[in-house]
Amino acid sequence: QFTVDFTMSGVEIDTSVFLGINTESLGNLELGSMLHSKSILPCLFSAIDDAKFTRLSVSVSDMDPPKLSSFVDSGMDHLMSTGAAALFEMYENVLIKAMPNFFEIYVRDLVNNFIDDKLDSYSCPINADVELDEYIDFRDILLPSTEAMIAGGSGDGRHGDVIPWVMNTIEDRLLSVNDEGDLPINVLLASLTGSQSNEGGDLYFPGDLFKKNLDIALNGLNAAIELGMSNLRLSNIDSLGAPVRLFQPIKGESTILNNTASIGVGSEPFRAEFSLLIKGTVDEVEIHNNLVLGLSLENVGMVLEVLAQINESSFLNFPLQDVLNLQCWLATVATPVLNKYGIRVGDPDSGMVLKKIALAVAEARLDMTCVSCSSPLIVEMTTKLGSPEAVDDITAVANMILDYLSSLLGGDFVQSGLDKMLSKAAVRCPHSPSYDQNFPGLKYDELVASETSEDSYEFLIAIIA
Repeated sequence: QFTVDFTMSGVEIDTSVFLGINTESLGNLELGSMLHSKSILPCLFSAIDDAKFTRLSVSVSDMDPPKLSSFVDSGMDHLMSTGAAALFEMYENVLIKAMPNFFEIYVRDLVNNFIDDKLDSYSCPINADVELDEYIDFRDILLPSTEAMIAGGSGDGRHGDVIPWVMNTIEDRLLSVNDEGDLPINVLLASLTGSQSNEGGDLYFPGDLFKKNLDIALNGLNAAIELGMSNLRLSNIDSLGAPVRLFQPIKGESTILNNTASIGVGSEPFRAEFSLLIKGTVDEVEIHNNLVLGLSLENVGMVLEVLAQINESSFLNFPLQDVLNLQCWLATVATPVLNKYGIRVGDPDSGMVLKKIALAVAEARLDMTCVSCSSPLIVEMTTKLGSPEAVDDITAVANMILDYLSSLLGGDFVQSGLDKMLSKAAVRCPHSPSYDQNFPGLKYDELVASETSEDSYEFLIAIIA
């Protein structure tokens, strides 16, 4: 055994590769086979029908004589190197000239034959020998084996190491406080929002967002009012504060995920600002109020616990070709039983349920700038909204609204919408046995809605009149 050292300069490589990927085979690869890092390359290679170098040319401008070493002793090394150098001096030009054809013909064929042999040996592992549960245990699929066991999961590693690695990477790179005391995810949010609004941390939606004409008759008071909202700007979206938890399994719970975040943390609060137009006539008196309304929220805490019963077999057999199809993902969730009104009956903790929703704000400030205001009360309000008493009142009202929003999101209305989505997901998923391309949609009997009260307009009339 000996070593040959070559030194070359001016190396140029000219190559082209033909890669024949069977898109059908690639799309039919199952997600369960890709969850183990050691299986990813074999699975991907199994979808390649043909791969070869169609061109492989290597040329050099100069080569130094080779040096041979690792013989019996240094004297033998010197002798062999001297002989090799002498031969090299005789044939250097020939070697340099022949090298492109040598690689183009001999080396290329050698490499292509090796690739053909290797491609025939690749296959994608299947999960036939794995004993499946009815539903995915989030502790086992999202956490490393040791942490999964501590949280109450089996910890058998049946779902591989890819998803735990991804979750740990997100946690370490985005959701953990860095040395400067900042959350890296805020940098990402600033970049993403900046591409939309040209200002990092802001989202801007110019133009009309809402416009409605109201004809009101209340206790002898007649009003015709036009309401309009436009030019919405959301600022300081990149103000998330630790801790941020996304899709966090809960100890003792196999199908519930916790999500926790807070926004408006730091020197700048989360802010929503928009233009508001109120114009019309109230008892033949013309009104015209054009103002900019802003709401600043400091330290808004959010908690969301989601129950999701995902069929383990459907998840592991999920084909890659439908990985971007939302309906197919919904089809993996257990479908609740609904009555003729589309309201679930039976087990309330099945399918997908928003188990716990909590929203709260530490401080809320409302500010108002009149562009042109004809209503005296609105003009007076603009000067008083910044007082400590007003801030306390606005914060209390904001928390009442957030409580109402929490109860609404966790109530029957939103749950019914989720249940209806789950009920029709399978027939809209191409790889589902229930798939129907011409599915017209499910129809339910309508619930009788209560009449809208006009009391909600009284406050508005009092302000703008």
